Amino acid sequence: MTFAQPLQPVTRTLETRLTGDWQVRPTALNADPLTAQGDWRSVPECTHLQTVLYPDRPYWGDHLRRINRSAWVYKRVFSLPEVPYRRVRLRFEAVDYFASVWVNGHFAGEHEGNFAPFTLDVTPFVHTHAENTLLVKVTSPWDEPSAHGSYPIDHVARGLVKGLYEHGEGVIPPDVNPIGIWRPVSLLLDDGISIDRATIRTALDGQVDVQLTVTNATQAPFEGILDYAITADNHTGAGVNLTCPVKLLPGTHTVNQRLIVPDPQWWWSWDQGAPNLYQLSCAICDNQSTALSSHHETFGIRSLRLERSAERFTYYLNERPIFLRGSSYIPALYLSTLTPHKLERDVRLAREANLNLLRVHVHVSPQELYDLCDRNGIMIWQDFELNWIQEHTLAFEARARVLQREMINLLGNRPSVIAWVCHNEPTMVFTRRQNLEQHPDPALYADALQQDPTRPVFICSGQIEDDWQRGGDVHSYYGSIWTADYTDIAKHNFRLNTEFGFEAPAALTTLQEYPDVWERLNHLEGQIDALWAYQAELIQYQVEHFRRQRSACCTGYIHFWLADMVPQVGCGVLDANRIPKGGYAALQRASQPLHVALEHDGRQAAAVWVYNDTMQAYPNALISWVVRDAAGNVLVEGKQAFDVTANASQKVCAVAPTDCARVELTLHTAAGDLATDNVYTHPFRPTPRPEGYPWKFDPYLGTKVFNKPDAPSLADYNVNRVLKMIPLTVREGLAEWGMRQKMPLWLVSRLAQVGDRLLRT
Repeated sequence: MTFAQPLQPVTRTLETRLTGDWQVRPTALNADPLTAQGDWRSVPECTHLQTVLYPDRPYWGDHLRRINRSAWVYKRVFSLPEVPYRRVRLRFEAVDYFASVWVNGHFAGEHEGNFAPFTLDVTPFVHTHAENTLLVKVTSPWDEPSAHGSYPIDHVARGLVKGLYEHGEGVIPPDVNPIGIWRPVSLLLDDGISIDRATIRTALDGQVDVQLTVTNATQAPFEGILDYAITADNHTGAGVNLTCPVKLLPGTHTVNQRLIVPDPQWWWSWDQGAPNLYQLSCAICDNQSTALSSHHETFGIRSLRLERSAERFTYYLNERPIFLRGSSYIPALYLSTLTPHKLERDVRLAREANLNLLRVHVHVSPQELYDLCDRNGIMIWQDFELNWIQEHTLAFEARARVLQREMINLLGNRPSVIAWVCHNEPTMVFTRRQNLEQHPDPALYADALQQDPTRPVFICSGQIEDDWQRGGDVHSYYGSIWTADYTDIAKHNFRLNTEFGFEAPAALTTLQEYPDVWERLNHLEGQIDALWAYQAELIQYQVEHFRRQRSACCTGYIHFWLADMVPQVGCGVLDANRIPKGGYAALQRASQPLHVALEHDGRQAAAVWVYNDTMQAYPNALISWVVRDAAGNVLVEGKQAFDVTANASQKVCAVAPTDCARVELTLHTAAGDLATDNVYTHPFRPTPRPEGYPWKFDPYLGTKVFNKPDAPSLADYNVNRVLKMIPLTVREGLAEWGMRQKMPLWLVSRLAQVGDRLLRT
């Protein structure tokens, strides 16, 4: 039983973190934790159970699946600090996933969700001068298998509002469903007056609208003072102070206040300017000027909008058109394993890859990540916790709506967050459209628009390209799971591409760390370099294609993805140990804010282009190209003076080399300084898609295994016996075609309705 020092000694609200180990024991999912029996064991605070129970085997195996077949009862004993108080609350920063709480044998409340903080009033249940016993029952149960589904997409209809949940094909292994109290738990003692939340909206002229959610938990009206202070955080700009009277009847209320910051310093992404931040501090004081409750938020002054049309998308930051250069990201399989150093490392690696955006993929990350992105000028495309096929009931919709509101409340003041996405790929089985068309997606979309009108909302990510008003972003996997040639993408235009990429194995040393992995992937020992090279070719070609389309229709790209969470085969350009694969350097090179590139279709060249996402123009720049044969002899060379415009993609000139071994491009400023360069090796002989990919699969690892001879095909998993009469290669080809989802929406919707009726009968 230990105490931390008070975190907020300047107010009458005392916050004390409950530090030290928890006692835990498993019990049946439906058992009463007050009467359950079993031995207790100690586990550290702020950990997922898998990392404690199986520290050497946290990624694969039925021993992990068994953890979630039980409920886990957490216990600790605490005493209250000897200070005056009217109210005692328990604050949980995050519990994964369902939590039910008892204090001294009294039920105090419950919560659902793996990321959202929650607070329970336990005043009636605590002992002031004696020890208190806290019990928390935690469950994160597996969903029941679907009779008509197939692995890994819809073998279950997911009933948890949780993205970090087994997700095959190299993302999250089949037996992983994190569980535990993984963030701090604190005691809050106060006089019954609290500022519970602040919502901040800004305008470029310095207008800051603050809405406070405040509670008077006493039985009497309260009269006092509200102090507001806005101060510069990471710059020297001016701030503003305001004091006003406040009257609070018992209950919870909203208090609105407008402040004007003089000479506002705007928040920018790193490639457009400085990520200027401000601090908002609010305090409720009594009439003797004693602060009863205070609240602090970091925010930025900036505007954001997405101009959408059937022809093109354009993102505007502070009314300036910007181009998104991003990658998807989940920082760890078990978020409790993160440290500030690990998050700082990943944000640095993203910045060094010239990315200005991270897509926080199908989960809400710890707040430390958003702090880093706010301060480093990295924009965030924020997914909600829904992925693939979820339950499509009204009851599930109601639960999901609560958690999406909690996500927006939690992250809504973050200047780095530039979009809300309600669901990732809800029609991954293209005829399963109940989530998108019935529940919960339409309600989630309407809620997000109402709750936060300052950001674009996407009803889902991918798969509804024609519905550009509510969605319109695209996922494309040419050269990977869709087609055999990555240059096929040259035939297609995109307004915004938010997924593309290719799985590649981790570094040899990483694969060899785990016997389970090495046993199943040792056939790749001599192939890793070639697979990395293919990943690099695909990424560079496709990124340069999206950047060229900025001139016509495209506002950016989000590659899939930055770093693997598990040491096996995955789409990351960094492996789980953050060793760069071949794709990292390619993503870094192709994402340079100023970049010179060759347009070609894999057979012949078309033109030289300059992509400039900066606000600096380069008048009278010199663009040069040299084409060489395999012996290094010059076949073609040329140069052209060109005015490079700020914040634009421009075609410089047509070129026509065909059979060659190397193309070298350079851009020099008018002063003769090298601004950027680029090199292509055998650009007109693109490497074919690797053998055995994408269908050879290992069900234990949950990942692709390329040309492993005895590996089964994904197309054979949970397939109807009638369909198995079709030759396997034909089924694989049909599946690749189906994943492209190129049929008209009305036809797909009609097929889905017919299929749904057949399944129900």
